[in-house]
Amino acid sequence: MKKDNCLSTKDLSYLADIFNWNLNCYNAYKHFEDEVDDENAQTLICNTADLHKNACEKILKIMG
Repeated sequence: MKKDNCLSTKDLSYLADIFNWNLNCYNAYKHFEDEVDDENAQTLICNTADLHKNACEKILKIMG
C-alpha cells in the first residue's frame, strides 16, 4: 500500500505557527544586530538570526 505524503490541516496550522515564531525571532535579532556596538555580540546575534532564517526556509520546504 502506498503512503501519501500529505499534511493535515492541523499539521499545516502547527507548521504555520512554528514559522511565525521563527520569523518573529529572526526579525527581532536582525533589529538588535544594528543596535549593538560590540562585535562579538553582533556575531552571536547574526548567527542566531541565521538559525531562525534557516528554520523558516526548512518549514517552507515542508509546506511546499
